[in-house]
Amino acid sequence: MKDKIRCNFYLLVFGALARLPLSWLFVLSDALCWVMLHVWRYRRRVVQENILRVFPDRTDAERHELEVAFYHHLCDLIFEIIKLIHISDEELARRVEPHGIELVDECARQGVPCFVLLGHNGNWEWAEQMYNFCTESITFCQVYHPLRDKAFDELLLRLRKRFNSVSIPQRRVLRTVLRLSHESKPFVVAFNSDQHPDSSVQEHWTTFLGQDSAYITGAEEIGRKIGARFIFMDFEQPRRGYYRISLHEIKPAEGEQFPYTISYLRMLEASIRRQPELWLWSHRRWRLSRDEYNRRQAQTSNPRFAKD
Repeated sequence: MKDKIRCNFYLLVFGALARLPLSWLFVLSDALCWVMLHVWRYRRRVVQENILRVFPDRTDAERHELEVAFYHHLCDLIFEIIKLIHISDEELARRVEPHGIELVDECARQGVPCFVLLGHNGNWEWAEQMYNFCTESITFCQVYHPLRDKAFDELLLRLRKRFNSVSIPQRRVLRTVLRLSHESKPFVVAFNSDQHPDSSVQEHWTTFLGQDSAYITGAEEIGRKIGARFIFMDFEQPRRGYYRISLHEIKPAEGEQFPYTISYLRMLEASIRRQPELWLWSHRRWRLSRDEYNRRQAQTSNPRFAKD
């Protein structure tokens, strides 16, 4: 009950903000950015360490410029999500430029499940606007990780319902996808698969953005079971408040255990390097190294450590 009351409170406060034009919200975004950088200092050490890892050859001034640009985008993203409460379909369509949506229509006509892989890049909450350009009847779903703040989590779920999509909690993905597949109706599932895997499932590693990185394989493992087609969603930002979102067929990488996942990571890597400020640098992507993971696994499997 308390969570529902808090959710309605969030909706009331953010709804009032959402009635402002985006140009006014961007003024508030600039103010929030200053607070995040100089007062709150929200995860600045994590952001700085990640940028240094990926761009060691850049000067201190260049890395600082990227850091500031990231925080500007992060704050814009917050207000763009808030704006979803009161933004018309016409304005959203004007701000989202779609490319490659015919790939989804093609999957629907062929009766092939469509798995769209994207990253925490650009504005993933506006991405579902893409599907309004589909000409075929199709069910749209996205996998999400429930937030600890249940009231805020409920708010985000309400915002996503404006696109008539189905939000699937991570723990129910396999069951839901198999049910959709058995119903023999066209469907799309979007996976945001660039985050750090849970500590218990980090046995698969590759190089991502020049770093030894564990990666998530769930989308490909489930997709193979049902014969899904894999598509990458790319983001570009030609100017503030506008996004160019493109869908591309993912070609499997040769000689890899998870060829579609590896190709997806390579495509995402190229997208991030093209406009690095659009990626979520505040995420602790490399908090556990492969050596540390192997050491922990060895301790767990060793009876002497297991007793401890």
